[in-house]
Amino acid sequence: MTSLGFGDEIKLNSCYTRLKESIKTMAESDLTLVNRIYVNYTNDIEPSFITNSTEKWGVQVEKIAFIYPKAAVSYINRWVGTGTYKRIMDILDPGDITKETTMIIINAVHFKGTWESPFDFRFTKLSKFRHIDGRISRVPMMTRIDSLSYTAADGYQFLSMKFASWRATLTIVLPKTPQGLPEFLEKLEEDPSYISSNIKRMSMTPMRIFLPRFKIKSYVDWTGFLQELGITEIFSKTSSGLSAILKNDSGTKQFALNKAKQKVFIQIDEMGVARFTRDPIRQDSQPKIPRFLDVPEFVADRPFYFQISLDFESTRYEIFTGVYYGPEPEIVSKP
Repeated sequence: MTSLGFGDEIKLNSCYTRLKESIKTMAESDLTLVNRIYVNYTNDIEPSFITNSTEKWGVQVEKIAFIYPKAAVSYINRWVGTGTYKRIMDILDPGDITKETTMIIINAVHFKGTWESPFDFRFTKLSKFRHIDGRISRVPMMTRIDSLSYTAADGYQFLSMKFASWRATLTIVLPKTPQGLPEFLEKLEEDPSYISSNIKRMSMTPMRIFLPRFKIKSYVDWTGFLQELGITEIFSKTSSGLSAILKNDSGTKQFALNKAKQKVFIQIDEMGVARFTRDPIRQDSQPKIPRFLDVPEFVADRPFYFQISLDFESTRYEIFTGVYYGPEPEIVSKP
């Protein structure tokens, strides 16, 4: 807990309780979240550990026979696929479980936000997206005119748009040039409060926005990263500190975390739920977009940083943060 910035379990529990309450409405609509701790099948697990994991932290503990590695991998992958409606598959690789495995942690997340004010798919058209290396590709560019929270500073544009989920927001930081994102990320590393300080400066502004429809998939094996953060003992069978999850009279002495894996799938489109009756990017189906004089434009046609957050009890929780660099290379063309 010290490595994660928490001095004691009471503080961690208080923080997590507030966060759990804040994402409840999101989980009822736009967010699919599955978590599970798998432990090697044994009768030595303390029942209170299983109960507390579920009731306090929302993570179920399941016993599984790791002595059959292939079957265990297949079983867990099927469970994740079912829990995410097949949006996330194959979270484990064949070699992730061995006969010596005692514990693994799995986390899979799918988010498809529904806007408070949807985009009209009839206005969506293929437009240029400029990559960091100078390449240009074509992306489905959504657009709408609305009054949105906006500010600009240091050559960056900051824009926030509300989701239909209670107090859920997408904030985008758009650099001035396609090559400006790395510099922004360095600035954010130097000053983690840089975004929040600019969000406080935002004001409602009539805007014409252009935002690409996009999907982002993230696949992380946290095992190595956690050890780089200094969280190493939990992976050692001789000094993991996990003996408390075993019964006092347990004959099992060596117990440790072997693997922690996560897959995240984020989708941003016009509605958050596909409701198209025809091809949304057909040129012949597009009405003309009304044009107002002196309305500033926010054109996300280059790499940008994004943050999906929740405001709850005067606290802003960053649920997802990421960057969009553009579509995959195979559909990229030269200018």
